[in-house]
Amino acid sequence: GRRHALRETVETFAIGPGDRGLALTALHHDMSVFDLFGVLGAGGTLVMPRASERREAAHWARLMSEHGVTVWNSVPAMMEMLVEHLGPVSGPLDGLRLAFLGGDWLNVATVRRLSEDAGVRVVSVGGPTETTLWNIWHPVDGPATERRSIPYGTPIANTRYRILDERMRDRPVWATGEMYCSGVGLARGYWGDPERTSASFVTHPRTGERLYRTGF
Repeated sequence: GRRHALRETVETFAIGPGDRGLALTALHHDMSVFDLFGVLGAGGTLVMPRASERREAAHWARLMSEHGVTVWNSVPAMMEMLVEHLGPVSGPLDGLRLAFLGGDWLNVATVRRLSEDAGVRVVSVGGPTETTLWNIWHPVDGPATERRSIPYGTPIANTRYRILDERMRDRPVWATGEMYCSGVGLARGYWGDPERTSASFVTHPRTGERLYRTGF
């Protein structure tokens, strides 16, 4: 599952030896998998912040300028910190071509600052940890000026999202329901917790497809 998500990301966004990522995400967070095995696995370079300054946006900006960082990967709040620190200055963003932002709601003003003012391609990424790394994304292509929010996105290849009712029937467009995921990235279950596994990982009664019940 992880290999599939990494390969799909690397191929879709042409990550390669010329790219440099900034390793901001803590290793216990699943997004760090992309830094380690996506950027480095594609032959790119990972720029490591000093431990004493790893939460300082000014330090990130210096590293981006010094090392020509091309790929950013973090929760949206960290990018908002950088944008707030930079203000109207765009220097550290000049070499940045991709920003993967996930794990929380994306601020439209931040997306606009990146995509329209700095020419950065913003990609909203998401998906439960139980589906490994990310399994849904929305590249923000085109003006963000008129947007009120950034869409959750569409599933990556070999992944499916379904909105089902309490009897696990498909819901029509714009109708409410519960979100289920399936595909090659689905985890086997929770280690040492068969009860929780059976409650969250279920089988579709009509298709036989194995699903993860997100609770949303």
